[in-house]
Amino acid sequence: MRIENIEIQNFRQYRNLTFKFPHNKGDNDLHIIYANNGVGKTNVLNAITWCLYNTEMHLGDKNTAIAILNNQLVQELRQHMPEGGNTIGDATVRILFSSDDASEKIRFTRVGKFNVTNEAIIPVNTEFSIMHFIDGEWNSIDTEEETLSIVRKNVPEEIHEYIFFDGEHLESYFKAGQFENIKNGIEELTQAKILEKAAMAFQKYLSEVLNPQISNSSEKDISVAQKELDKIQDATDASNATIETLSTQIHNCDDEIATLDNIISGHVHVSEKTKRLKEVDGLIESLKVDIEKKKAEMMAFAREYVQYFALYPAIKSLYTYIQEQDQHGKLPPRIDKFLLESIEQHKHCMICDQDLSDHSYIFIQKLRKELEMSSDTSALLNKSVVILRQYLEKLSHYQTRRETLIDEEKSLRKQYNDYLEEEKQLNTYLMNIPNTEAITKAIEDKKEYRKKRDEIVEKKGAEEAHKKELDNQYYLQAKKLKSLIEKNKQLEKINSQAEYCKKCRNILKEIRIELLEESRQEMEKETFDTFSQLLWKKDAFSKVEILEDYTFRLLDKYGSQTLGSCSAAERALLALSFTLALQKVSMHDSLLFIDTPIGRVDQDNRLNFVNTLCEIAKGKQVILTFTPVEYDEKVAAALQGEYASFSKLQIEDGITIIK
Repeated sequence: MRIENIEIQNFRQYRNLTFKFPHNKGDNDLHIIYANNGVGKTNVLNAITWCLYNTEMHLGDKNTAIAILNNQLVQELRQHMPEGGNTIGDATVRILFSSDDASEKIRFTRVGKFNVTNEAIIPVNTEFSIMHFIDGEWNSIDTEEETLSIVRKNVPEEIHEYIFFDGEHLESYFKAGQFENIKNGIEELTQAKILEKAAMAFQKYLSEVLNPQISNSSEKDISVAQKELDKIQDATDASNATIETLSTQIHNCDDEIATLDNIISGHVHVSEKTKRLKEVDGLIESLKVDIEKKKAEMMAFAREYVQYFALYPAIKSLYTYIQEQDQHGKLPPRIDKFLLESIEQHKHCMICDQDLSDHSYIFIQKLRKELEMSSDTSALLNKSVVILRQYLEKLSHYQTRRETLIDEEKSLRKQYNDYLEEEKQLNTYLMNIPNTEAITKAIEDKKEYRKKRDEIVEKKGAEEAHKKELDNQYYLQAKKLKSLIEKNKQLEKINSQAEYCKKCRNILKEIRIELLEESRQEMEKETFDTFSQLLWKKDAFSKVEILEDYTFRLLDKYGSQTLGSCSAAERALLALSFTLALQKVSMHDSLLFIDTPIGRVDQDNRLNFVNTLCEIAKGKQVILTFTPVEYDEKVAAALQGEYASFSKLQIEDGITIIK
C-alpha cells in the first residue's frame, strides 16, 4: 500500500492543506517535501501517526509541546466566545492509502475535539473511522475490532519505526539500546509475538489455574510436591533470563572489542601489529583452555596413584607371599568341582571312561567335599594374583607417565608465557606510538572489556550448569508428582490437563524459536544482498550478521566487525537495507517516509545516499523531506527528473501552505 494523499485541517501549523502523491506506472514513486526548519515538515509525520495511532511519534518534547489545535483557529474561536465561556474546536487528518493498481483503497480519518477556553485548550476526545474501497464501492468499517484489524494489517503501530523514519533514527539505528526495538520489529512482522502470547497464555493457565488446584489439594504430599515443582519452574525461568542477559552482555563486549580493534588497526603504522596481536590473543585464549585441561588430567593422575602408593606395601607383600607359596606347591590345586559333581552323579569316570566301584564312589564323594573349600580358595588366590600384578604394572609406569604429563604441561606453559611476552611487546609497541592517544586508550579499554568478557563467560557457564541441574530436578519432581496423583482421579484429570498445556506451550516455544531462527538467517542474507547492491563502496564488506539477541555485525573483507567505524551514510544505508529485508521476509511491503534523510550524512556521501534512495523508489513509495541546507545544488541536480511530486512549504501569517 502507498499514500495517495493526506488532508490536514487545523493541525498545528496546518489550517487546510492537502498533500498529493501521484504516481505514473514506470516512474520512480519518489516524493519530496521541501521547507525551512519550523515550517512543519516533521509535523507531517506527526499528523500521520496521530491519525493512525492517536499519538505524535516525532515530537521533540511531549511535555512542553503546544496543543494540536491550530493557533489561528483557537484565536478565532476565542474572539467569538462569551467571557468565561468555552467552545469546541476540531482538528482533522485524513490519509488515503491505495494499492499500486488503485483497485483497493483505505481512508483513515481522525477528528480530535478540543475544549477551548480563554485560559486553556483541553483535549476532549478523538473519533477514528475507516472507509474501505474494494470491488468498486466504498464501505464503512463500523466495529472497533475490524478497525484495529485493518490498521494492524496495513500500518501496524508496533512497526511504525520501520515505515516512518526521521534522519536521527536512521543514523542511530544500531546504537546501544536500539536492539530491543529491532527485536520487537522482527517478532511483530514474523508473527512470532503471536506464538509467544499463545505460549504465555498456556503458561498463565498452568500457573494460575491448574497448578494451584493441585498445590491446594487436601492431600499434603501432593500439595507439597506441586509447590516444590512450581518453585523449581520459577528458578528455571529466572535462570533462563539470566543466561539470556549474560549472552547479550557477551555480545556487547564482543562489539566493543571489535570497535576498539577498528580504532587500533585504523592507524597506518599499527595495522600489521594489530593483526598479529589479534592472532596472539586467540592463541593465548586457546592455551589457557589447554592448560586447564592438562591440570585437570594431572590432578586425576595424582588422585589415582595416591591410592596405589598407599596400598603398595600390602599389595607387594601379598603378591610375593602368594608367588612363594605357589613355587613351593603349598597352594591348593584348582579342582574342577563341576567335573567331580558329574562323575559322582553318573558314577562314571569321565577321564578313564570306567564306571565307579562302590569304593571309588565313596572316595569321590569325600574328595569333592574335602577339596571344595580348597578349590574356591585356589581360584580366589589366582584371581588375586592377576589383579595384584595389574596394580604393580601400573606402578611401574608411574615415573614415565608423570614425566610425560609434566613435560606436556611445561610445554604448554612455555608457549603460553611466550605468547604473553609477545602480547606485552605488541601492546607496548602500540601504546608508545607518538600522538596516538585514542589508540592507547583503545588498547587499555580492550583489556578491560576482555577481562569483563571472561568474567561474564564464567558466570554464564556456571548458570548453564545450574540450569541443567534445575532441569534434572524438574524431571524428577514431575515424575514424583505424577506418581503421587495417579490414584486420585480428580487430580489425575487436572494433571493430564496440565501435561497437555505444557506440551502445547513447549511446541509453541519451539516453533517460535525455529521461526525466528529461519527469519533471522533469511534477513541476514537479504540485508547484505540489498546493502551490497545499493552500496557505492563495493567489496568493502563481506557479511552481515544478526545475532540471536538481534545485535548487528557488519564484517569487512577480513572478517572484523566494522559497524562502529562506518560513516553515518553507511549506517543509514544498512538500516534501510535491513528495513527492506524485514519487509520482504515478513511479506509486509510498505512505503518509506524519511524526514531529513541526509541531515547527518557527510558531504562526501550525500549524493551516493540520494542516488540509493532513488534506486529504492523504483520498487516502493518513498517520501522524503529536505531543508534548503540539505537540498543544495548538487542534491537538486541529482534528484532532477527522479521524483513524481515536489511540495515546497512556507508559512504565511502563521499558516503553512504549499507554494
